[in-house]
Amino acid sequence: MIFLWLSILCSAFIYLSFKLRDKFKANLSGVIIINYFVASLLGIFTNPSSFEINKIVNAQWLPIAILIGLLFVIMFFLIGYSSHKAGIVVTTIATRMSMIVPIFFSLFLFNEIVTVSKIIKIAITLIAVILAIYHKPEKNIKKIIILLPLILFIGSGTVDTLVKTAQHLYIPENEIPIFSSSLFSISFLASLLLLFTKKPGNNLFNRNTFLLGISLGLFNFGSLFFFINALNKSGIDSSLLFGINNLCIVCISLLMGFFIFKEKLSRINWIGIFLSIFCIIILIQF
Repeated sequence: MIFLWLSILCSAFIYLSFKLRDKFKANLSGVIIINYFVASLLGIFTNPSSFEINKIVNAQWLPIAILIGLLFVIMFFLIGYSSHKAGIVVTTIATRMSMIVPIFFSLFLFNEIVTVSKIIKIAITLIAVILAIYHKPEKNIKKIIILLPLILFIGSGTVDTLVKTAQHLYIPENEIPIFSSSLFSISFLASLLLLFTKKPGNNLFNRNTFLLGISLGLFNFGSLFFFINALNKSGIDSSLLFGINNLCIVCISLLMGFFIFKEKLSRINWIGIFLSIFCIIILIQF
């Protein structure tokens, strides 16, 4: 379970890093580029003996690492665009509820046992997440803009499913660091290419951008590295593991927002948080 908690903490600190980016006015493109560069280096430092170009090129997991790496960058920019156009609430719901996709695939493609108890737990988990992040929908959203959260729902769910597929079928335990490093290297190269399509601004690599990029890279690598290890070693079915992971990230992020950034939470949100904590205890204990 230690790997799962470490992954959750890293994901929560990713949220904190982005909130600090707004406060310190760090350049978004610069933060992303530095983040992926640092994350790719961490895989090499974690297990330098496995970093052999021929080994990577011939690895069974390379095509799926390339795909996930590209999707990481695409989904990140889509989240930013959807937040601006469709609203942060709709976007957040779409990305969080995307856990339905890997849960579905875990149940029906990876031969996990489906029981009434497990279905009830998953249903309560989804209800808890909805309540925890619920806000009144924003007005005057064009119908075509609703496609953005739908794309995010499918895209975010696909990324999680691909990570599960890679872990289940292709990645030996001793190759997790280099898989993560290769994936983030692809994201780094893709973010560099995207940089040429937009004006980066004058503070692309200023002090705040540099520091936040490094911290985000540490947490980003840790989130993926520890989560793959959790899938391998936690002993919990992956369908339930995705639920626990998502619930914990939602709760910690909301509580961070409330206590650190003084963000408001409604009564419904608090009900969702307490229900989430209850669900986490049940999912882990039973």
